[in-house]
Amino acid sequence: MFTGIIEETGKIIGRKKYNRNIILSVKGGKIFEDIKIGDSISVNGVCLTTEKIIGKTFTSTLSFETLSKTNLGQYTSQIVNLERALKYGDRVGGHILSGHIDFQTKVVDLSLKNKTGIIKIFIPAKYRNYFLTKGSIGIDGISLTIAEVQEEYITIWIIPYTLKNTNIYTYKPGSLINVEIDMNVKAIVDTKIKYENRKQISKSAYIY
Repeated sequence: MFTGIIEETGKIIGRKKYNRNIILSVKGGKIFEDIKIGDSISVNGVCLTTEKIIGKTFTSTLSFETLSKTNLGQYTSQIVNLERALKYGDRVGGHILSGHIDFQTKVVDLSLKNKTGIIKIFIPAKYRNYFLTKGSIGIDGISLTIAEVQEEYITIWIIPYTLKNTNIYTYKPGSLINVEIDMNVKAIVDTKIKYENRKQISKSAYIY
């Protein structure tokens, strides 16, 4: 589990194909204070297992599914957000993230100026019930608050600290980002949908 409070940005310095997988090499700094082989690291919101550590670089294997659902396989070099797994007893400054990406989407529009920013992203139709104004969203592993919901788009305001300490400054219109839905909202919405479906089935059976 993670909090969405990014500890530092790192850089992808290598991608090596292995069958249908990719061995990813990520260079960082602060996170190497206490990580060890087998630890979970959030890289752009994706929970990866640390398989090898050499100096300030660690490697992880990206499965075919991870490559198909996230942006980690998209570029030859990339600035990424890094966060170590949550410890019991730690403060949770953002919201709980699992590190399992629900979908990728594109930045539709953004304005980054005066050390703040506004980002507008597209939400595919099947996911739109999961987002509400003032709700939480995970974007590339960053815990953010939704400012506005407009049919197929949501808008997010970025404060100076977030802009300075994450990879958002690298975004541009068309950038692919990883999105994780707030798991509490997802559980509530999915439960409601299942209940309504069962209710409809029961009603149909009673009629006939």
